[in-house]
Parts: sequence; C-alpha cells; structure tokens
Amino acid sequence: MTDSPDRVVWLNGSFVAEADARISPLDRGFLYGDGLFETLRAQNGNVLYVADHLERLRKASGQLRLTPENAFPSLRDISRWRDLLENLLKKNGLTAGPARLRIQITRGRAMDLGLPTPASPTLLAMAAPYHPPTRRECESGWRLHLVKSPFTSALAAFKTCNYLLYLQARQMARDTGFHEALLTDPNGTLAETSTGSLIFLNEGVCTLSASPFRLPGTAEERIARMFSKDGWQVTRAAVTPGDLSSYEALWTTNSLMGVLPVRSVDDVALPRMFRRRADQYREHFFQAGTRL
Repeated sequence: MTDSPDRVVWLNGSFVAEADARISPLDRGFLYGDGLFETLRAQNGNVLYVADHLERLRKASGQLRLTPENAFPSLRDISRWRDLLENLLKKNGLTAGPARLRIQITRGRAMDLGLPTPASPTLLAMAAPYHPPTRRECESGWRLHLVKSPFTSALAAFKTCNYLLYLQARQMARDTGFHEALLTDPNGTLAETSTGSLIFLNEGVCTLSASPFRLPGTAEERIARMFSKDGWQVTRAAVTPGDLSSYEALWTTNSLMGVLPVRSVDDVALPRMFRRRADQYREHFFQAGTRL
C-alpha cells in the first residue's frame, strides 16, 4: 500500500485516519503474522469480485480457526462489504481509475500458543492507488526469474500475513533485472509467482498448476472459465522447469492486473504469448468483475 498522510482506513468497525489507527502490540498478526488478507482491485469506484475474495477469506479463516463468524460485518454479507469498501474508496478520493484494496483479519490479542479461539479478531480494510503494468509490459511480456523454494509450506494454500518468502523471492528477481519471481515447490513443481498464479498454454489446451503448495487464485479460476467457454480443454498438471519447453506460452494472473503474458524464464524465450487473447481476457475480466 502507498503511504499517504491523509489516508483513511477502516478498523474494527470504524473509519479512522491512518495516523490515528491503533492495534495492540500483542496482536498476533504483528507478533507472528497470524492472519489472512485479500487484495482486491477497484475500477472507477467499483470493487471487483467482492464475493470471490470474501469466500476465499471466509474459508481460510475457518480452516485456521480465526472464527470468521465473529467478524463484523459478516464475511458472508457481500452487499455490506461492497458498500464498506466503496465508501472507503470515496473517503480516500479513489473513485477515478484503478485502485487497490486490502482486507485483513488477524487473531487479535491472544496469549496462548497454538491457534487459540480469538475473542476479538482484528479486522482492517485499506485502499490505495494502483498502477497496473504498462501497455508496453502487456505487449512485450514479463521476464521471470526461477527461484527454487524448498521451504514453501502447506500454508502457501492460504493468503497469510506470513509473506516474507514471497517478498524475498520478488526482490531477488528484481535485483537481477527481472520483472517477477517464478517459484517452485518442495517437489520441484512450478507453483506460482510471488504475486500470482500460472497458466501454461498450448493451442487449444489451458493447463493450471497442480502444485499443492500454491494459493488457489481467484483470477486464475475466472480466466480458466473463459478458456473453457471458448472451447479450450482446461486441465491441471505438475509442471517442472524442464517441462516448460513443451508449452507454447505462459501467463501469470492475479486480481489486480488480470492477465499478463510471460516473455521468457531466465531469458529463455517462450515461443508465443497469445497476446491478443490475453488482451481480450484482461478486458473481459475487469468488465465482468463489476457485477460480481
């Protein structure tokens, strides 16, 4: 999120100036990264795919015993959350063009180790400007750097506040002149990038990563449905770095940028990018999201 001295956030039921927002120093999100978050895109004041993100957050909260039923508003109340987030955009002057929002829930103040039931989870929402990949990046594609991640855990299936592994991988890629990091899991399978899902393409066949050490992407699922609707076969496979040569193209997806083709991995070029289809799907993804 971009720093702004005048930013307004929503914290535990109230809109407050960021400078006045307070959490306990014993909040487990601060102490242990014991929490979850979702990142959403807004376009001209409309928040995209609210239901998808709340559903993923609700399910993950239940699995990690964050008792989502204690959240207020309820994570099942899509309409109320949409109103809250769009009000947050207005209070921050973010109703023109793209913006990004973050919803975060932590276990709050709980001293016991393990996963104690939170009496009062901390719930936070923030908004900031978003600068999507440039037109040139979309046309030329991203250069990815392969980062092997033997320490990736099953927590990769959740969007937790334990994000240091991904930040480190992304920085490693940027330090060596690449756009993004391409992560393998402990089995050597290509899992995801540091910020998005993977889609491997051959003409007529769309393949998603079958790695269990990956975050199930909300954008990935929507893009896969577009391929299926267009008559492509959609499948999952455990793809290794050595298998990349058997694919014509690779895309990375997330809810902020939609779809972005990959030009190369460690400067080994992929044969195609399906650029026109990527542009079409990206546009449709953002248009359809305002209704969901």
